[in-house]
Amino acid sequence: MGELKNRVITGICIAPVIALLFYILPPVWLLALLLAVAVVALLEAASLAGCHMKYLIAILVIVGTVPLYFRFFQIYMLWMMASAFIVIVIKVFDRQTSSDDANRDLTGQAALVLFCNLFILVPFFYLYLLKELDGLFPLILLFSIWASDIFAYGIGKRFGKHPLAPRISPKKTVEGLLGATLGSLAVITACYQLLGTSIPVAVGIGAAMGLLGQAGDLLESACKRVFNIKDSSRLIPGHGGILDRIDSFIFTAPFLYTCLVWTRYL
Repeated sequence: MGELKNRVITGICIAPVIALLFYILPPVWLLALLLAVAVVALLEAASLAGCHMKYLIAILVIVGTVPLYFRFFQIYMLWMMASAFIVIVIKVFDRQTSSDDANRDLTGQAALVLFCNLFILVPFFYLYLLKELDGLFPLILLFSIWASDIFAYGIGKRFGKHPLAPRISPKKTVEGLLGATLGSLAVITACYQLLGTSIPVAVGIGAAMGLLGQAGDLLESACKRVFNIKDSSRLIPGHGGILDRIDSFIFTAPFLYTCLVWTRYL
């Protein structure tokens, strides 16, 4: 009960600040803020993976923002592969790693570079792209995720009887998944005019975002189970670390941006 209380108090204090920053900051300043948060998330991910080159990996990933910012997506893909190559070369010539751990370290840390790019940097950059489209779009995404989490918790707690993925997240239920879908659907549908879509399209986007948010949550839960931990860090009281809070953005931010861009041309 104490943990839930801390979670609620922290959420009440932080949520308005986050919403205000997302609304008032110009796109470039928001990107700078997102990159600062991304660095913390990258260091958390590297620490969880037992990576001894966490600062190097964080630098390699953050540098990828430059081609992304200038829309040089092919160069970004090349840089992402080059970053993994750099890590592989360093590990090949690392004499401190025992032969028993060499293969695991090499593959694990190369995979970590790709993971941090695809599941941390790219979703954060899509938040920036949403801000470029319209200052309200990141806020709508935030509210839909918060509503999804609240509905998932409330409905799952009250009606949850059927486990969703017991080996990955024992507390998640099918009923909670439906609640998450309803929460996101309600917010996106209520904002259909602000998003510039029709009601049927907004319903489809909202429902899909509820499912995608839970998929991101399950992905992060699976990663934590691999490393046998509960939270990525203790940075946020009652909420864990940055990784524990951004899991819902992994798939929803790129999805919402893509849908909004497509609807403008359909």
